[in-house]
Amino acid sequence: MDARVSGVDSCDVAVVGGSLAGAAAAAALARAGARVVVLEKARFPRPKVCGCFLSHEALPILRRMGMDEELRKENPETIVRFTLVQSTGGRVEANLPAPVLSISRHRLDALAAQAAERAGARMRFGATVVAVEGDLKSGFLLKGQGWELASRAVVGAWGRYSPLDRRLERTFISRKPSLFGFGKTLTGKSDHLANRAVLHFFEGGYVGISRVEGGLVNLAALASRRVVHEAHDDLEGLLTRLSGRSVSLARDLEGLTAVPGAALISEPVSLGTHGALAGDVLCVGDAAGVIDPYTGIGMSLALLTGDAVAASLAAFLAGTLDAKSLRQEHLRRHREIAGRRFFTSRLFRPFFSGGALSRLIHPAAAPLARWAAKVTR
Repeated sequence: MDARVSGVDSCDVAVVGGSLAGAAAAAALARAGARVVVLEKARFPRPKVCGCFLSHEALPILRRMGMDEELRKENPETIVRFTLVQSTGGRVEANLPAPVLSISRHRLDALAAQAAERAGARMRFGATVVAVEGDLKSGFLLKGQGWELASRAVVGAWGRYSPLDRRLERTFISRKPSLFGFGKTLTGKSDHLANRAVLHFFEGGYVGISRVEGGLVNLAALASRRVVHEAHDDLEGLLTRLSGRSVSLARDLEGLTAVPGAALISEPVSLGTHGALAGDVLCVGDAAGVIDPYTGIGMSLALLTGDAVAASLAAFLAGTLDAKSLRQEHLRRHREIAGRRFFTSRLFRPFFSGGALSRLIHPAAAPLARWAAKVTR
């Protein structure tokens, strides 16, 4: 599992990105008999800014990937209740429609990549793709530093943003995102956070707190550029400032300390659909669109869309589906899985933006909040 691709000069499908969406696609394709190479620029395990919620929709895919036993061994936190809190103290509490597993991306991404490799996919870490040339009719050539790889098809699973988006002239790049993510792992006494997730709103964004495996606490936020700069320069100072304005946040952070190291900062976050096709590249997961983090279904959507691409691609490789039909089928399946979820997440976005409408949170809103959690799944 190294960065050298010189020994793999051709394959049926190249998957660009080895995180959840890429691993799910690679595993399903390998099970179908395709020769799959996964090209991942990072080296796993590695931390990642994420809410770390694994909702029930993804569990059948994890079972097909053979991850059940490994996942149980990690002892993920089970989340059954959520709380929304204003900086002024107003709060909404409700039960989730179904339990959610909470596990860090540091562990889950590594487990998913291992599952894809067990299924027969060839993993290549430290392999940055700098160009994707070709189409479904003539085939593709992928290029990196000192290597090239030919493939019949390409799955784009490179996440929220990649230089490939600009090189492939994707239209969402013209948007000017004003939001960024930041995150940190906390350690200490966390029993008060058992089985629940909390979103704290503040001017410029919101921060989510929940336990993950081993009683550790994941802190992940979506916020304005100004706030993220502050988090980068002095996360402890930022949390102290926000806690000074929110008794609830101060209480949730009591007894917790950040693990050593700088805060994690994400690339710009462009919420909404990015397009399930980039030319003839079939996009899945965040490469196809970034759903609002407050929904808690981003990881599940990655697994669902990654797994779904395999059936139509296998038919294309077998010659029973032509390129035009493959594109149409991929778009149809992506709309079926993600279309309604993206619509409803956008509908509720103003209430979760940290702006004026976020102040409307009050106890009477609990049924609405629970309904919002249900319809985004």
